[in-house]
Amino acid sequence: MVNFKYTAAVAALASGASASLKIHNYCDVEVSVVSSHNGGCDSGSDGVCVTAGGTPWTIKKGGIATLDWIANGDGTSLKLSKKGITGVLQFEYAMAAGQYGGLYWDLSDLDGKGNGLVGTPFFNDNIKVSPTGKGVGSGTCVQIRCTAGQTCLDSYQHPDDANTKWCPSDTGDMWLDLCQPTTIFALRDEEAAAAPSPAERAEEVPSERAEEVPENHQRAHARHLLTHSHGVHH
Repeated sequence: MVNFKYTAAVAALASGASASLKIHNYCDVEVSVVSSHNGGCDSGSDGVCVTAGGTPWTIKKGGIATLDWIANGDGTSLKLSKKGITGVLQFEYAMAAGQYGGLYWDLSDLDGKGNGLVGTPFFNDNIKVSPTGKGVGSGTCVQIRCTAGQTCLDSYQHPDDANTKWCPSDTGDMWLDLCQPTTIFALRDEEAAAAPSPAERAEEVPSERAEEVPENHQRAHARHLLTHSHGVHH
């Protein structure tokens, strides 16, 4: 089994990055985001641990936030919460170099409460994660959907689930849509791309399938992320 250090980090919320995570808040309340990097404390816009008075990022209703990927050798868990509701939804990611290089990512409903105990405040909302650009269709670089009111089998429900995805390093922006209206959520991908949006969406251009990352390697990555993200939350 290959061992290497996973790479991922969160920069400041900023616009204009060519390959980033873009979070679109369709919810009717603000969404807060904190980052736990390499198993460290939860921090926000000022980089200070929230337990020490740090300030989470906030995404207003209808707003879009852009978080840049930065390669520095460690994994990151982004924890998203809705104003006035307990629990978090986690978007975890890491970018690896070397033979199995690329962006590893997953969506997790686990909330540090134990095996099979979920705590996502977005259970009754439509959630969609969409990679874009020429990486789409390579390996497991595919869109995932979590339908409101249903257990999302594409996200982590147990620590040993095999739901980590992989995209090539040159994949375009990743879109995380929260509380997406059913009228948009239910559209086919090509129709959704043409639907009105407050921001220009990068066109999804499928490429020829790249060599897939071995399943055991993906599972090893999943265990790595779960170790620092689904244990004790700071």
